[in-house]
Amino acid sequence: MGGAGLAATARLDGILSFGRQLSSAKALLDIVRQVLDDISVMVDEASRILGVLSEPGLPASSWDAATLRYQHAVHEVVGLLAASRNVGQMLLQGEDGQGLVATGLQRMERIAALLPRVPADHHAAHQAAENFAPVQRSLEEARSRLEEAHRSVEAQLAMALERMDDESAALGAMEDTDVLKEAARLQALQIRQQLAGHAIGLGALVPRCLQDLRHL
Repeated sequence: MGGAGLAATARLDGILSFGRQLSSAKALLDIVRQVLDDISVMVDEASRILGVLSEPGLPASSWDAATLRYQHAVHEVVGLLAASRNVGQMLLQGEDGQGLVATGLQRMERIAALLPRVPADHHAAHQAAENFAPVQRSLEEARSRLEEAHRSVEAQLAMALERMDDESAALGAMEDTDVLKEAARLQALQIRQQLAGHAIGLGALVPRCLQDLRHL
């Protein structure tokens, strides 16, 4: 294989490395997005309970039970946010702190700070329920940024595969025998299979990672 062929092979190896990074980022984003779905459920539950607590004339026993449920919902949200921070830090590697992922994670971090404390009485519960909008707004902003980041990673991965096809076609055109052309084609196919296998392997880890996060 000549110098041009070696350069093309090196470019294919670079595409494979970049594709693996993108596959890893996609899997990590899947984890954070699914954690965000869990947080959304608990935030909705906290909002609903505040509505119950703000009702006048709520019996003391019902008040105690509702405040316990509210504490549990807040605890779950805070726990999920804390447990997912390591995943977030991995995603931030290589970002400048101003990208979609960084902005989405910042919005997620706001949620814990914005969640109202357990209300002391019906009046406090009513105020907390009326001022709950910033929590839900931060949640939706985080979801929007992370969904956009996920679409961007998917688009970059598709472009990497297109580049790989172009490079493999160019490599095949450089070779002057059918055997070498077939070798170039098989190399490109192998890279595609490696990327697919990497993505499947990471995808299989997502449910286990989520289970670990939920039991911390």
